[in-house]
Amino acid sequence: MALGAAAPAQALAVPTIAQALNCGAPSTAGLLTRAMELQRVDLDPALFPLARCNDGTPATFYFRPGSTAAGRERWVIQLQGGGGCRSGDSCAARWCSTDSNFGTTHMSSAQAPTDGIRADGILDNSAGLANPMATWNHVFVRYCTSDTWSGATGPMTVASHHPITGAAVSFQIEFNGRAVLDAVVKMLRRDGTAALNYRFVGGGTLPDLDTAKTVILAGASAGGGGVANSADYLGDLLRSKNPCQGAGCLEYRAIIDSTFGPDGLTLDWSTSDACLQHGLCTWKDLVTDGTAMFDRHGDQSCETWHAANDPQNLWQCDETDHVIRHHITTPMLLRMGLVDQLISGNSIDSGVSVPGRGPMTLALFTELVRAQLALHGSLTVAEERSAMTLPALYGPNCPKHETISANSSVYGVTIGVGGVRKTMFDIFTAWRAAGAPTQVVQAPGDLIDCN
Repeated sequence: MALGAAAPAQALAVPTIAQALNCGAPSTAGLLTRAMELQRVDLDPALFPLARCNDGTPATFYFRPGSTAAGRERWVIQLQGGGGCRSGDSCAARWCSTDSNFGTTHMSSAQAPTDGIRADGILDNSAGLANPMATWNHVFVRYCTSDTWSGATGPMTVASHHPITGAAVSFQIEFNGRAVLDAVVKMLRRDGTAALNYRFVGGGTLPDLDTAKTVILAGASAGGGGVANSADYLGDLLRSKNPCQGAGCLEYRAIIDSTFGPDGLTLDWSTSDACLQHGLCTWKDLVTDGTAMFDRHGDQSCETWHAANDPQNLWQCDETDHVIRHHITTPMLLRMGLVDQLISGNSIDSGVSVPGRGPMTLALFTELVRAQLALHGSLTVAEERSAMTLPALYGPNCPKHETISANSSVYGVTIGVGGVRKTMFDIFTAWRAAGAPTQVVQAPGDLIDCN
């Protein structure tokens, strides 16, 4: 929905962000470990000319075939997270890792681990781990577009300032997250491409995604936002291409981690730094300003619903929290740490207030997230509730952010339910089997283990 400004033909002589900024620095967070577990694939620019990172380099992904006959019929596709940028200055600062944990690593494929990466968290198939997806086909799509997997613009020219010297600079940058996801899915579906052969221990060929019986689309932080933007879109595509048509043919679900903060509409932004310094004094102001840089693809049913029922609030479809709460019809498991250190810290540091309660604090953040998770679990206020299914919930009172790629958080975090400790995967398994419990949010006094 956002209005992007694609570069005119005569502007293509403008340097890329890598050429314009000599301060490029790698990320210090969200790094991948080189290992011979998930095998690297570079997207062919001749076949997928739009599937590029911010700096114009071809995007990449990693895979490992399923290890059993049943596992080869099931897939987990994980979208990596890693923040983003929404202005020329914020993208320049991100490239140079200035006041950010992220840098060139999350804006280019040049620093992606060669050969392969280690599989952690929900993709770890090590013996002894209670991973119900251990034998499945594993796909990890590396994030390098800074657009929550939704961008549809580039190359475009932006005016900015050098993060170190302050000098005025202009550079080309691309936001093509949706095109990257589309290209990966085409390769997994063998749509005009050959089967992928696995070179590491065990060998084998990756099956055709069109023959899948189960597909889980997962992501954390910006990757979770990518799932929110793309889950329904991808589900419709996969169902339309699967040779088994009809109800029950394809089990398709989503896992969204570390993206669910307090509802911005319920907060007072007049006390925030954004208001005091930039005149952005409402949630609409903030969302609109943050989505104006480039065109994007979000959840289509949100836009359709608002166009028909609430057109003055169509802007809300650019905000992934709103989409998660109101418009994702794909069955979802939502995992959110009640004291997520990144999201809570950003909320507190912003200066926002809770009406009638004062400035945001960690205690208020926890209270709001706990209550709003419970409200979401019932879907009583969801705008598309008739088309949605009750979500599975996992809400530990733990501080780690972006947890599904960390073994300690996936297998070591537990919430006590009736004296029985439950991991996220315990909830996942019960949810898939239509069992119980499927909604576990830690309440004061409940047992809790954080790792």
